[in-house]
Amino acid sequence: MILLSAFVGLFTKGIQLNIGMYLDNIIQIIQGLTSPQNIVFIGPTGFEYSIFIDFWDNYFYSMILFLTALLISIVIGIFITYLTILLPQKSNQFIVKIVSLLESLPDLLIIIIIQLAVLFYYKRTGTLLFSTAGTSQNKTYFLPMISLSLIPAVMVFKVILYLANEELEKTYILLAKSKGFNSSELFFSHVLRNIAPNIIIHSKSIILILLSSMVVFEKLFNINGVFSFIIAYPNPDIIAFTLIMIYIPIFILYTLVTKIIYKQTGQRLEW
Repeated sequence: MILLSAFVGLFTKGIQLNIGMYLDNIIQIIQGLTSPQNIVFIGPTGFEYSIFIDFWDNYFYSMILFLTALLISIVIGIFITYLTILLPQKSNQFIVKIVSLLESLPDLLIIIIIQLAVLFYYKRTGTLLFSTAGTSQNKTYFLPMISLSLIPAVMVFKVILYLANEELEKTYILLAKSKGFNSSELFFSHVLRNIAPNIIIHSKSIILILLSSMVVFEKLFNINGVFSFIIAYPNPDIIAFTLIMIYIPIFILYTLVTKIIYKQTGQRLEW
């Protein structure tokens, strides 16, 4: 992350591919990480301010949105997969086509459609269901969380459906059906548990897409989050510190989940 942040620092004031500047950025980052209280940014008035004046509010705001959207996407993905498995083959194929269509839509278009729908309803009824943009005094949560979770939910659905269909063809499933196990018991007690390790492996790409989408979402919803913060103040030490702080909760989450999976299935995951 240090090397990456130092490299990004070469582009904050135009393209400056200078090895000396790159090394200076690395030194600045190391100094900042060893003494975070000394990391500063230049404010609009031209004065230096400590990063911690605004950082933690922006950081926790973004992390709440990110982690909640991730949880919502997983729940939606599992629920739609469960319903799809219960439906007849024709209905199953129809849902897959609809989901594939949603996946092909750009994030930007989805956000605009949702915001316009909320504003249209407000214009017709006079009732604002959800805030479509945030302010420093009034933070918006619900609409960004739902919007941010849609594309990852589609990806989670496609991954789980593919893995579940493979699992449902195995001999032990046919044996369990012959013994009277219903579809719900099979899916939640056996199939979901057995495919959990593979879901975790695929989840890395889903998290990367979710993080990259956060940049666009914070801009469109006027969210004063951590990504907006590093775009406003793209100092190499600020970028490095922010990336590390983003990585920490993801690392903790993966560590807990992999331990639970190992305890339940005996499979040890490396990531």
